[in-house]
Amino acid sequence: MVRVKTAGHLGRMYARAGLIALVVGLVSVSACSSSSSADEASCTNGIKDGDEVGVDCDGSCATKCTGAVCVDNSECASAKCDGTTCAAPAGKPCGVGTTVAQCDNGQPCELDKDCKALTCDNGTCAVTPESPPGPADGKKNNGETDVDCGGANAPKCADGKACASDADCTTGYCPPDKKVCIAPTYEDKVKNGTETDVDCGGNTKATGFKTCAEGKVCAADTDCNGACNYEKKCVDSPSCKPHNGGDTCGAGELLNATDKRESCCKTLPTGFNDPGNAGKKVYLDKYEITAGRIRAFIEDITAKNGGKPNVKGWIAANRPKIWNQAWETFLPTDVEQDTIVVPHNPSNNTEQPPWNRNTGTNFQFNAQLYVYVHGHNCINSAGSYGFPTFWLPDAVMTKNGGLPRRDAFDGNGTKFLAKDYLDVKSAGCVTNAMLAAFCHWDGGQLATDEVLDFVTSAPANLGNNQGCGTRCAPLASVNATSDSGSGTSPVYNFPYFADPQPTHEGTARIAAPGRVVADVVRINAGDEPWMDLHGNMEEAVLDVTGATFTGNFGLKYRGIGYNSSRALTNPTSLKYPEYKAAYTGGRCMRFK
Repeated sequence: MVRVKTAGHLGRMYARAGLIALVVGLVSVSACSSSSSADEASCTNGIKDGDEVGVDCDGSCATKCTGAVCVDNSECASAKCDGTTCAAPAGKPCGVGTTVAQCDNGQPCELDKDCKALTCDNGTCAVTPESPPGPADGKKNNGETDVDCGGANAPKCADGKACASDADCTTGYCPPDKKVCIAPTYEDKVKNGTETDVDCGGNTKATGFKTCAEGKVCAADTDCNGACNYEKKCVDSPSCKPHNGGDTCGAGELLNATDKRESCCKTLPTGFNDPGNAGKKVYLDKYEITAGRIRAFIEDITAKNGGKPNVKGWIAANRPKIWNQAWETFLPTDVEQDTIVVPHNPSNNTEQPPWNRNTGTNFQFNAQLYVYVHGHNCINSAGSYGFPTFWLPDAVMTKNGGLPRRDAFDGNGTKFLAKDYLDVKSAGCVTNAMLAAFCHWDGGQLATDEVLDFVTSAPANLGNNQGCGTRCAPLASVNATSDSGSGTSPVYNFPYFADPQPTHEGTARIAAPGRVVADVVRINAGDEPWMDLHGNMEEAVLDVTGATFTGNFGLKYRGIGYNSSRALTNPTSLKYPEYKAAYTGGRCMRFK
């Protein structure tokens, strides 16, 4: 037999609404026995419990709730099968089966869906303090996008659950065309999950992880193909992570915010075939290495070595393809605890051996280790103008016999920090060995003489002689003044350094890379150009013949002291790993 709702049950259910008189006339029908006493008690106790859909109906109960499909009156709790659907019991004021679709709080009900709040609690529509809807009530309510998840008032949904937006999902991805949470991938063209930009960055252990290209958003170096800079954007090379000297190359001084500047690590294809790197394209950096990029190198090594700038230790563990272990003698291991005996006379005068010098970073960019060739010095003293662009604190400058660096100004009274402006300039007073180590750390190698001669179309026999190739800008239009009386007028002088006591700053004559816009080299008309190849800094190179490194360094083209290094004293010193001069810098090349 099939149980139906008795008048007593329905009377209890609607008592609070004063509707007992309307339901007592219902015909009493004996309920059938269920399969167990526990089931019987649940399906006849006047309470919605167990798996019941309504009060004592549906679920495992034999009787059906209002709105359920029926064939016979005996199937329905109301004892009335209206066509093919169980009708509402007599006196039901609202909800399923009545002319009023939903009940307000406080009205009697059978089913959750009778109520506007979708909660029928003990026969009454209510959201009561004792039983409010929440993220653990087993129902989709209170703004949830799926049962007990999604929306503003519940936890995020797992994969496969319904959602309205990415914020509803634990995986952070709710496709708008599916509205179902799914796991993000590195191919879905959406920034989701732990990604720092669209389909790249984030958790390196994630399935299909991809690093981000230049310009994409990042949080750490591990998010990028190269490195993550100060603006949290990916850059191709770690040396261009800082601002000054990192993305300040190109036309226009720092004080003019409207001028276009770009990454100092930008590199351009050459079309040169390098026999030692078959199958790879050869790129040459557009700009000379800046002092700020050298600083980034020193600071990175320092951070990785317990506070000591142990470049020597790093390169010994990461030697490049073209390298001589003997060069490591001239690299720093600390700030100033690195006294060595250099093999060549560092002063080119009557100083007698042993020639003791300090390779520590407090001395690396000043007069120490200096192979003297007449001309612009690596220290600014009361008796001589100096051109070192690597900024050091006042106490260190004094220890080296130099003068403290003064803040600079633009000629109109606007001042700015000397350190910031020196960092944007091309790096001078850097040994050949240090330049080679830097380019390796930065993902490339120091440029070779063959590559520079190729892009400038220089004569095959030019070697270390002054001059340049047929693609170079005329000497009169490049930054190539001489300290040796050549008469060439300076084409660059910025910023200005002034003080009641002269600071003997010569660095105003060294340009930040790209400032002298006439000094360009293009292989083909319309190509993006290389900057400052003819002038500004003479550039140290690896001396290579075909695929064979000769073991020596070389020096290419002009610069602010070209006569000094080539035409006057000690020209053979150019090949030494410890050689450096205030007017000598370099640039990197790369293989891709």
